[in-house]
Amino acid sequence: MITKNYLTIVHSALMVTIVCTILLVAWPLSLVQADGGGPQLPPRNPPPVTPTVGDDDGEDDHNPPPGAYIELQTQSAPAEAWTVVQWQDQLGGWHEVEGWQGTLESDGSKRWWVAARDFGQSPFRWIVTQGKDGQSLAASAPFNLPTAAYEIVRSEVSLGR
Repeated sequence: MITKNYLTIVHSALMVTIVCTILLVAWPLSLVQADGGGPQLPPRNPPPVTPTVGDDDGEDDHNPPPGAYIELQTQSAPAEAWTVVQWQDQLGGWHEVEGWQGTLESDGSKRWWVAARDFGQSPFRWIVTQGKDGQSLAASAPFNLPTAAYEIVRSEVSLGR
């Protein structure tokens, strides 16, 4: 005959199993950020120590976290040219990436570091303007972020001077 204590133990074990199952299912869902249904944007903060341009072998004394680069190449850019990287939402609208903006280097290029956790996200594009708030001069073709450490995704735009 089954005793009352045995039934209490079975009931308690069943309740613990149900609670643990609910927690195991709900916990990963709680880690997902509510982002309004759009894609999550990569953080635009560079690693604590950014390797210098051309030092893509990953062998330096500071051991920055693995990452990759996006790079813009232009021809005949005006000295005050400004670059902005934009991302495209699911409705086709383009939005500026706040941390990936700035003036071109003296050789007409611009490079930004991409964290490994953001590899493969898309689509993005470069915009070149006449100064920070100036008229648009050119836009690159859409591109995906790199997919491997130390990879460089290059985009070229012609400014048609």
